[in-house]
Amino acid sequence: MNKDDKDLLGGIYKLCETGMEATKTVMPKVTQKALKKELEEQYNDYSSAKSKVEQTLVAGDVMPKEQGILSKAAMWGSIQLNTLKESSSDHIAEIMINGTTMGVIDLTKHIGACKNADTSVIEYTKDFIKNEERHIDNLKAFLM
Repeated sequence: MNKDDKDLLGGIYKLCETGMEATKTVMPKVTQKALKKELEEQYNDYSSAKSKVEQTLVAGDVMPKEQGILSKAAMWGSIQLNTLKESSSDHIAEIMINGTTMGVIDLTKHIGACKNADTSVIEYTKDFIKNEERHIDNLKAFLM
């Protein structure tokens, strides 16, 4: 496993951790069953991808970097503040769309920067992005 493989997989791992934390934070505020179901599916996808990436990294003698406590606290605070006055389904969907979109942008940049990554790692990353885009599309339905 070369440096670019580690960078791409590390990017996915970080995104999964962030996505799981954000989803877990907004979930208690969700009242609409359909949105809750979509967020649960997204959480499960993050969890599954995180486990797979973690196994791959560990097999390559790389320890995945856990999200720091300050980063988790900052995200929690941001979500709490963002939903203090408005916790409607459309607002929560918007928050999740924005966060997921930022992750897609970051991973897409990572692909461009990791020119020496193995083809299988690049394809896995692209598949992960496609899944994220599917979640974004599903969440758009709650904006209306």
